[in-house]
Amino acid sequence: MRTLQFLKKEALHSLAAPETVLLMLLFPLLLTWVLGMAFSNLSVRTLDLPQTRMALVSDGGMLSRLYQANSGQSGIVFENMTAEEAAEGAREGSLKQYVELTDKAVILHSDEGTGMDAMMVRMYTNAFLQQANLTGAALKAGRLDLLTPQVQKHVTVEGIDGRVEPSSFGYYGVTMLTMIMMYGSLQMVSMLSREKGERTGLRLKASPYQMSKVFMVKIIASCVILMLQAAIIVLFNHFVYGISYRSIPQVLAWLLPLAVFSTALGVLAYQVLRSESAASAFLNIMIFAMVFTGGGYMMVSMDNEVFSKLAGFSPVGWVNQGLFRYIYRGSREAIISASVKLLGISLLMYLTAFWLFKREEGSDRVAAY
Repeated sequence: MRTLQFLKKEALHSLAAPETVLLMLLFPLLLTWVLGMAFSNLSVRTLDLPQTRMALVSDGGMLSRLYQANSGQSGIVFENMTAEEAAEGAREGSLKQYVELTDKAVILHSDEGTGMDAMMVRMYTNAFLQQANLTGAALKAGRLDLLTPQVQKHVTVEGIDGRVEPSSFGYYGVTMLTMIMMYGSLQMVSMLSREKGERTGLRLKASPYQMSKVFMVKIIASCVILMLQAAIIVLFNHFVYGISYRSIPQVLAWLLPLAVFSTALGVLAYQVLRSESAASAFLNIMIFAMVFTGGGYMMVSMDNEVFSKLAGFSPVGWVNQGLFRYIYRGSREAIISASVKLLGISLLMYLTAFWLFKREEGSDRVAAY
């Protein structure tokens, strides 16, 4: 019962702290939005072309009607215009380009000959003229069987089951999440130093409640709070930003080893360095290095060799790669491997920190109190 009460006290202390809301919740959500918007154009793998509209000057004969009738499948809409209207529009500057169709040639009048609209018209016109020439040659040769095209339908577009890459929001929805979870180590340091700052350490030592249990309760409370913060961020990203995590419960389960690792790193840093300021400075450097090498600050492809090599040295990179491969390719191998390694390293750090704690328990030099 006392353990649960102490756990509740630690949780309320941490949740009520301003840095919990500002740093651990609002900061990653805001950063995800800023970076997602800033790099949205870089993450686009396809370009949706608008429908091309082009003025057409012609005599209205059969060739003109055929030219217009077949243009719809090419995404081009020709708008009939007289030669006088085209000339007047060109003089006034309201008409930048138009097509002139005669019985001998197709002329594109344009000041933007290398633009997208001009390119679309040239491609369609070349295909149309080739078909017209083939039809004329077939008529001259008396081969009426060649007048009907062998391919009855235009190009049909079908999707392929390729490798999906995350969008900018999808990318930073993962990397900012893992980054802020690493800052949970600073949250752990703050919890360990709280008794010293509030001068309650001596009272705890004098109580019948074992100090080793206090130590364990703080660790458990830190992990629980960190997972709660991660769940809030994931749910907000999913329902507000529309970021897909494939399966939110599974993603949260894969994040638990990272929470354990982050907490263990904070515990060990505080036990070794014995000072909140020294431990915080050390952890800030470590977190930056792990997030940077893990691809947290810049968008890179999951198949990028440099990213893969750098991520191999970073626990954050292990998790990022594992989550990306699970979310976008359905593969669990990388994230399972990352989880096993994180739990193994965390166990070593916890044992080392607990040994340091027990070695000086009760003395004035115990780092935690």
